[in-house]
Amino acid sequence: MDIRSSFLGLALLATSATAAAQDRAGTWDVGFNIMDTSSESLQGGGGSGLTIEGDLGWGFTANYNVTDRLALGGDFTWSSPDYEARQRLDTGSTVTVDAELDIATLHFKGTFYLLEGGFTPFIEAGGGWTRVDSNIADGPPTTGCWWDPWWGYICTSFYDTYTETQTSWTYGVGLRWDLSDDFVVRGTYGLLEIDSGRSEDAEMDVLRLDFGWRF
Repeated sequence: MDIRSSFLGLALLATSATAAAQDRAGTWDVGFNIMDTSSESLQGGGGSGLTIEGDLGWGFTANYNVTDRLALGGDFTWSSPDYEARQRLDTGSTVTVDAELDIATLHFKGTFYLLEGGFTPFIEAGGGWTRVDSNIADGPPTTGCWWDPWWGYICTSFYDTYTETQTSWTYGVGLRWDLSDDFVVRGTYGLLEIDSGRSEDAEMDVLRLDFGWRF
C-alpha cells in the first residue's frame, strides 16, 4: 500500500466517523471502562500517614447526548489498591499496617465536546461520592450460625470494618472516537479528588479508557 492509499483510507475513515456523529444528539452512550490510578501519599495528624499504591480498576458509564457537543451522565468505578498506614501511638512509637482498600466512586458528570464530528477532543467535570473501606476490623467479630441444605450446620464470624463515604470531584480531558453508528471509544486523562474530612485531601491521577454502545 503506497502513501496516497494510506492517506485516502484515513480520510475515508475520518469522513465515516464524522457522518456517524451527525446524529449523536438525543442518543445514549452506555458501556464499561478500565482505569489506571496513580499512587498517593497523605500526611495525617500526630505524625500518622497513608501511602496508597497505584491500581487498575473498572467501572460502568452512561451518558445522554443532549446535543452533538454536550452530554450529561455519570459513572460507577471500583478499585482495590494496596496501602500502607502509619499509626502513631501515644507512647511515641509507630505501627505500620499493610492492607487493601476498596474504593467505590459514584459520579455525575458533564462533558463538552469541542467538535461535532466523530473524532473530537473533550473536557469533562463532575462530582459525587467515594466510599473507602479500609478492610481493617473496627471491633470484635459477630458470629452467626445457620443450617445449610448442603453443608449442614455452619457458624461464621463477620467483621465490621472502618468505612467512610466522602464527597469527591473529578476533572478530565480526552478524545472521543465514534468508530461506527453504534460503537464509541473514549480515552481520558483526569484527576480524582477525595475529601478526607480530617487530613489533606487525596488527589490521584487517572488514565481511563471507555468502550460504549450508542443507541
